[in-house]
Amino acid sequence: MRGFAALVLLPFFMSLPFASGPAQARDALDWLAREPVTLLDWGMTRLRGDLHDTVDGLSRDLRTEVSRSGVFYRFQDRRIVAYANFVDLPRNRTEEVCKDLYTRLAGALVRGGPQGAGGAAWYLESVFSHDSQGGDRPQDLGDQMADRVVLQVTVGPKPSQAFDDGRRITCTGRLDATPENIALKSEG
Repeated sequence: MRGFAALVLLPFFMSLPFASGPAQARDALDWLAREPVTLLDWGMTRLRGDLHDTVDGLSRDLRTEVSRSGVFYRFQDRRIVAYANFVDLPRNRTEEVCKDLYTRLAGALVRGGPQGAGGAAWYLESVFSHDSQGGDRPQDLGDQMADRVVLQVTVGPKPSQAFDDGRRITCTGRLDATPENIALKSEG
């Protein structure tokens, strides 16, 4: 019986990899050097830079503090979220203030593009594409990106005061959203 078990298990044991020494870890720099940058990566980086510059200028103009801003990809609904968190006193955390900041920020991001309904699509197409026209690029790339990029502006306390003072208001919508199409969420 032992001989039979050995014959049955022999092929299994022969298929197992045997290490002759300690396992070698993959080199992080080699891996990074081989990974390609996609237009999604590059576009998000460009959007993040534009957002940072715009938020910085807006906070200087309005003399308000920004606790954080950035861009991330939300896998669940395939959206790119550009966000900015402004710090303000509780009495100024209103829908009107949030919508005003949202409108100013969105307008400043798309400034330089065509005015009107096509400005956001034009801006996003320029951020998320090659400098030259590609043969297989979707004809409606800008419109699709205008549907997928969401701007989120929050007016709230400093992060260090968030537990003591949780009142905040958040405005969310497309870059070309009209004030009535901006979603509002109030907390605290």
